[in-house]
Amino acid sequence: MDQPDPPRKFYEFKDREFKRDNQPAGATPPLPTAKELAMMAGPAAPAAGRAKPGPKTDDPNDVYVALQQNRALEKQAGRDELEIRQVKSRRTRDYWLLLVSSELLLGLITWQGRGNPIVFVSALAGMVLVGVSITWVMWQVMDRY
Repeated sequence: MDQPDPPRKFYEFKDREFKRDNQPAGATPPLPTAKELAMMAGPAAPAAGRAKPGPKTDDPNDVYVALQQNRALEKQAGRDELEIRQVKSRRTRDYWLLLVSSELLLGLITWQGRGNPIVFVSALAGMVLVGVSITWVMWQVMDRY
């Protein structure tokens, strides 16, 4: 019953000879690197013909001048004053409308299904789930409107 272990196998990659497609010619020098090309280009020179960024003094299409003109016209017309009005939110009204109507419907289903435990428990759980969901959506998810 004692059989000797088989000899251990050693796995290795095959030795391969790779064929080089772009062999450089014998006497040609290697191509320059990016750093050598930058050094050959010389030092950085400022652009002489470029205009500085920013508005020109007599530019008729300058945005800031146009905005200042519009602002002056608003002040002359009296439209500069802001009126802050309190906008009454309809969110509270919509919340109670949705909550009461859905709870009444599910309450009716709960009352009618009190003889069947599955209908009763499902409708009761629906009342809790709808109440919590509507509250969460109206007061946490939605913005004021």
